[in-house]
Amino acid sequence: MINIAGKLISNKVNNIRFFLNYPKLDIEEENDHVQKFVELVNKSIKNEVDIFEEIVINTYFEENIIGNVNAISEFQIAFNRGNIISMPMEFTQIIGLTDISHIYSYNYDFNLMKKITLNDIFKQDIDFEKIIESYVMEEIYEILDNYKSNMTYGVYELMMEAIYICDDPVFYFNGRELVICISSFELTSQVDNLIEFPISFKKIKNILSDYALRNIYLY
Repeated sequence: MINIAGKLISNKVNNIRFFLNYPKLDIEEENDHVQKFVELVNKSIKNEVDIFEEIVINTYFEENIIGNVNAISEFQIAFNRGNIISMPMEFTQIIGLTDISHIYSYNYDFNLMKKITLNDIFKQDIDFEKIIESYVMEEIYEILDNYKSNMTYGVYELMMEAIYICDDPVFYFNGRELVICISSFELTSQVDNLIEFPISFKKIKNILSDYALRNIYLY
């Protein structure tokens, strides 16, 4: 199992207040190659935190923002089993009443010293992008239908036509579900928080790879 400790950056720059929580990984492994890989992952995570902090500061000064800004990051340990981890990490910038969120996810197999992709989770001959899109789009249409009464018909139709799922969506897994994540700005300005779309592994068990069945899927 990977040991995961929480780290915190708490500081203030002008009217920007930072509360940046992020994970630091450690593994009880004597192999130098594995230790180096863990350090690479830690550097990648800290780099994302530093970039977010820099973007928030630059935006504040370039756009002459008036008022207080809160910049927050939080992470979740969704899966930590057999030296395999899946951790979504959300970055949020709150300016007044506006909440802009985006998400990264860190999915790694430290036995194989590799990043886990969707290609690893599904069988090779499966068009998993279409399958994921069908699940996600069905839920997105339901979400937008809930906001339909606050939009003109033209705006609603434009949103429906503009929505798409990128080829490499952010995802994480918890052993029972594959969770596809969409940041608020990717969907519509009418929705001001992160949206997650869980897909039950049980429903798609027949198209999961041997790797996923052995290492990720919890019966």
